[in-house]
Amino acid sequence: MVHGTSLSRTLALIRRTLALILGVGVCTGCGGSSGPPKTAPQAYVRAVCSAISPLERDVVSRSSALGGSTATDATQAKETLKGFLTAVAQDADHALARIQAAGTPDIKNGQRVSSAIVNTFAQLRDTMRTAVSKAGSLPTDSASSFNSAAHALTVSVKSSLSNIDASGLSDPDLENAAAKEPACQSLNS
Repeated sequence: MVHGTSLSRTLALIRRTLALILGVGVCTGCGGSSGPPKTAPQAYVRAVCSAISPLERDVVSRSSALGGSTATDATQAKETLKGFLTAVAQDADHALARIQAAGTPDIKNGQRVSSAIVNTFAQLRDTMRTAVSKAGSLPTDSASSFNSAAHALTVSVKSSLSNIDASGLSDPDLENAAAKEPACQSLNS
């Protein structure tokens, strides 16, 4: 029986990384894409937090389901892990599209701030897509070879996620708007 040790580590890593990214995005309340029209700060953070919320909720739900699953062999464990990573990649892609649709906040340096959050979520999505591809190549000839390769994948994902640049996301106007926005407050709970 393949135990979820590597799966659990991958799950924990993804949850911690998403929490970090979401925390930065929520605390700063920034996001969006280039070009007019400008969006009022309150409407902007509402749109961004509403885009992030389903991603967070689905990762938590899927993580719980993944953590509770027990694979009977390496092939099943591989498919479970790949399915989880695929779902997270799709969720990140949907969040990114909604963040881009939020527009550009009507603040000083709004374009820079919105580009930073869009880039952060694009990097998250791309990291998860790469993880899906790598998960498809995990060996299934034995539990130990799967666990070893899954651990290496976890290390690779962790390294990629830690390299995501979340700098340049802070703006006082958006932070104030996010602090008052219920959609953003639910992300901190």
